[in-house]
Amino acid sequence: MKLETEIDNLKQMVLKMSDVVVDNIDISINNYLGKTDDIVNDDIVDKFERLIEEMCLNILLKERPYASDLKQVTGILKLVTDLERIGDHAEDIITFSNKLKGVPGDPKHHDNIDNLAQFVIDMLKKAVNSYINADTKTAQEVIDADDYVDQRYDAIVEELAHAKIEDKSYLPFAIYSTLVVKYLERIADHSVNIAEWVIYIESGFYKDKKIY
Repeated sequence: MKLETEIDNLKQMVLKMSDVVVDNIDISINNYLGKTDDIVNDDIVDKFERLIEEMCLNILLKERPYASDLKQVTGILKLVTDLERIGDHAEDIITFSNKLKGVPGDPKHHDNIDNLAQFVIDMLKKAVNSYINADTKTAQEVIDADDYVDQRYDAIVEELAHAKIEDKSYLPFAIYSTLVVKYLERIADHSVNIAEWVIYIESGFYKDKKIY
């Protein structure tokens, strides 16, 4: 099999893995919002990671790739680690969502968190697409979008902490919702990491430092 074909196969596997991860995030948020009782299957994400790692190692051992292909393979090894961790965070969100079963939520906070979740999911999709399309401009847009996520994270946590509600059930809602928002913020961070690896693959620069 030609090296170019193997690299294309890797791209397709990354895309399939990312589709599963995005679906898992969507399920976990809908679970938190009380729209579904569905759970995520993180085992599939882990299997994709192991398979992609095996494919990358086979290329490194058998093909002895030139510099440009070596950047592709090493960059993929890095970005699938971030994808796998995002999958873990979808599972984490489910865990804390389950603790809120039967606890009344606050619709305003639900809307704010849902809006942030959709923004973060869009960041992840753009990060993956920037890899598939070798698009460093879109990758940079993902990196720049992280400031907005940080601002929204701070604002939502502040609102959750200082809401004046007498109902004692609000306390667990605020605590676990804060953790859910924290995981969304981490998902955004991992999406930024993916975008940074895309820039490395295309330019050899990682965080403004020439690596290869």
